[in-house]
Amino acid sequence: MADTDIPYDTARTGYEAGTERLPQPHGAGVRLLLASLALQNLGRRGTRTLLLVAAVSICTGAVFTGAVLMNSIEKSMDVGFTRLGADMLVVPEGTLTNITAALLTAEPTDLTLDDSVLDRLAGLKGVRRAAPQLIFRTDLSGYGGRDETVDMIAFDPERDITVQPWLERRLDRQMRQGDVIVGGRREEMIGSQLLLFGKPLVVYGILGKTAVGTHERGLFVSFDTMDGLRDTIRQICGMKAPLEPNKISGVLVELAHGATIQQVRFAVLANVPGVKVVGGESMLTSIRQGLAALLKGVLALLIIMFVSTAAMVSVLFSATITERRRELGLLKAIGARQRQIIGMLLTEAALATAIGGMLGCMLGAMLMRFYEHSLVYYLQSLGIPFVWLGTVTTVLIAIACIVLASLIGIVAALLPAWRASRREPYDLIRSEG
Repeated sequence: MADTDIPYDTARTGYEAGTERLPQPHGAGVRLLLASLALQNLGRRGTRTLLLVAAVSICTGAVFTGAVLMNSIEKSMDVGFTRLGADMLVVPEGTLTNITAALLTAEPTDLTLDDSVLDRLAGLKGVRRAAPQLIFRTDLSGYGGRDETVDMIAFDPERDITVQPWLERRLDRQMRQGDVIVGGRREEMIGSQLLLFGKPLVVYGILGKTAVGTHERGLFVSFDTMDGLRDTIRQICGMKAPLEPNKISGVLVELAHGATIQQVRFAVLANVPGVKVVGGESMLTSIRQGLAALLKGVLALLIIMFVSTAAMVSVLFSATITERRRELGLLKAIGARQRQIIGMLLTEAALATAIGGMLGCMLGAMLMRFYEHSLVYYLQSLGIPFVWLGTVTTVLIAIACIVLASLIGIVAALLPAWRASRREPYDLIRSEG
């Protein structure tokens, strides 16, 4: 018979030169055989395999549930806590401010700031987000055909932190130029048109009721829409300070984690002249920052869980390989290469941990259903919104957890598999295991 191309050491196996050997499978056949052996080995050691799968499934389930809930809580915080208002309001010096429990809008005034202060505020230490607003109060808008006083509030949808979180109903698209959001006490219908200064605007959304007068009665447009109306407004109302280009009425500020209102107030007054700083409720700021810190702690805990799982998988596979030394020695004796032995062992590890990952994600999905019917329902009954991640994002997180579990199995089993594959067939076969 023809010799195979699998390396064969006669000194190690006891065969003499010229001894006839059985043909060995090649290429894909070898890989298929080793994969089949990997599956059989998992089945033969049922107790150890079940222990490994259970441990990985618990860890993956906790990580999957934690990742989905953490991202959902973060989204909910973006919606819910911004409904509590900004941490600070920066307005022109001399502005009379109506202090409310929630800082949701700037104040209607003829005093303005140059919009260049926005970049200076955003660059200060302790400032997470800065949202500019421009308010123009007039009774000449022609709104509804009546001489009603109207607060037109221009804001930046990309930087906004206090308007869009209060949207209760809106069109199923992004806000664009020519759209208007109406306060909670207005009666317009979604998608209808209203006339401001003779120009039709589409009602994009309706805000919830906030008990803040300007916020409930205002008409909110983007800065692009305000720029498009500027010339018409000037013709009707004359040249007034809020209508000058590159001007804003104030900036709503959200603080970064760890920053205090006193620290940032001092930094603003020291770096931005001609402004007045109004602080919000410090308790709300502390709650927001405390929850953000809690989420970071949960993330660290999830990472520790994955590292500990990798260590556990490594220990289990070391014990398994020790028990299978004779089997591995026989495989090497009949011509299996070192990389094929390693591949078989890593395949076992990847299959076991991937199965554990899939079961863990299923367990996590059931656990989240429990959360949905208990804690989430309770929060929503109190009026606190909980925003779940979308189905696509949740599925992607599940796939990532399964892949990560499989990679952990491979990495954890690599060292014991490499050590076993380097030993001589004779040493492996004679070992007690």
